[in-house]
Amino acid sequence: MSAAMPSTSCPICASHELLEFAQRPAALCATCGAPERHRALARSHLDLFAAGAGRQALEIGPLNPRVFGEFLRERAWTYTSVDQSRHGNARDPRAVGFIDFEADARDLSAFPDATLALVLAQHVIEEILDYESALAEVARVLAPGGRALLEIPFDPGRPRSQRQEADGFGNVWRFGADLPDVVKRHFSGVEVLTMREGVYSGHLLVCRKA
Repeated sequence: MSAAMPSTSCPICASHELLEFAQRPAALCATCGAPERHRALARSHLDLFAAGAGRQALEIGPLNPRVFGEFLRERAWTYTSVDQSRHGNARDPRAVGFIDFEADARDLSAFPDATLALVLAQHVIEEILDYESALAEVARVLAPGGRALLEIPFDPGRPRSQRQEADGFGNVWRFGADLPDVVKRHFSGVEVLTMREGVYSGHLLVCRKA
């Protein structure tokens, strides 16, 4: 499934000021700092995000306090953010001291089984050597009827996923066409959504639990 998204304003903060970044036009929101992939994710699930009603949401590896913490809390979600370190990873250091607590995606033991209505993770899974353990943990904490929105870059033209030496962002996997089938082992349903925002295009795996 494909979703072609406009890039005239930011769906997270409603700003119309989008800045060039890394030689990409209209790449970065001047107000909340959201790049294309975060804005595309927000546009693709505005109805879901609007229906917080006190339900619990977890974001793994958040960008900043606004994206998506403040955005979801304003929509009545009970939101928690985690990252493996408050300093990012060694190859991609980030200032994420605002997170609620440090946790590895392979160990979400702070969250009971089947309690989260929403899990968000963008460009996290490819950094994890034993990434299936992380998928299993996300599936464990996801409540029936809940959704995990996992942006995982993969190349449908590559037959199989391959391990690699950690790149400049700490990615240890180059995922191929087999990735969706691996993800389906852990969830009752998986839809692959192609998100677009400006010159950006990426794959979002929308994972559900019966």
